[in-house]
Amino acid sequence: MSDLNPPTDPERMKTQLPARATRPRNADAKPAASGAEKTRARPGGLFECIAEGRQFESVVHPDAGHDEAVVEIVDFRLWYGETQALHDISFSVPKGKVTALIGPSGCGKSTLIRCVNRMNDLVDSVRVEGQMKLNGDAIYGKGVDVIELRKRIGMVFQKPNPFPMSIFENVVYSLRIDGVRDRHALEEVCESSLRGAGLWDEVKDRLKDSALALSGGQQQRLCIARAIAAEPEVLLLDEPCSALDPIATGRIEDLIDDLKGLYSVLIVTHNMQQASRVSDNTAFMYLGRLVEYGPTETLFLSPSLRETEDYVTGRFG
Repeated sequence: MSDLNPPTDPERMKTQLPARATRPRNADAKPAASGAEKTRARPGGLFECIAEGRQFESVVHPDAGHDEAVVEIVDFRLWYGETQALHDISFSVPKGKVTALIGPSGCGKSTLIRCVNRMNDLVDSVRVEGQMKLNGDAIYGKGVDVIELRKRIGMVFQKPNPFPMSIFENVVYSLRIDGVRDRHALEEVCESSLRGAGLWDEVKDRLKDSALALSGGQQQRLCIARAIAAEPEVLLLDEPCSALDPIATGRIEDLIDDLKGLYSVLIVTHNMQQASRVSDNTAFMYLGRLVEYGPTETLFLSPSLRETEDYVTGRFG
């Protein structure tokens, strides 16, 4: 867990924004000011609020809320037993765009993303308050069928988790569960999903082979194909590249860019350069709190809060 106060070592204070992170896609602005340069970012009082147990007021940029929302989160809080892990989270995930969650380890990114499909329900001590909606439907409302809810949401985890069956059966698994038996329909979905995941040309001649025989990068793209085969309303990616080599990571990032517009994507990443490359909006979290949320270019190049600027320029975290 990170310290409550950012480090003040002079050498670390000179750290600049990573080269790839200074140029998000379609960015023309200058990098956020650092060191002795003039900055417009104001102190947000984050560390003082945490130390004193006070509520922190997040900054949500208006430009991030113009689009129709696929997921709406309002004053959402979560506890593991007596320990509060999420504090009054409020923001919306826009439809058809990629939204990234960034922040140091232990800040609640994965906890939050797992709340969207209620995976945290599997933990006995979990308690939640607040609202979370999927296309206007309450995720935590009374009488919600969690199985049906999860059919509307796709999820890909840190490590590839293909099922011990053929490539074909992996992709059409959700259709099999729903009772689809038409071979032609299954083959169509399999091909379209594998094409969508950029994997078709690599596996089209061995669909009957075990999915476990694929490389790590191929397995992760297979998991994405399996997720989009169900035509989810939102696709959750929990650090999908953390276990992959740079080449496989690049292919996953290209795939995420291709999925933009077709699917709504919420991705957790520790890699700020990756967030700057693939996302439209970015949310910075720290110790269970949403610090700042807005367009990725704005958050990386001209954030409102000093804490956000310090994190994206590598001064702490």
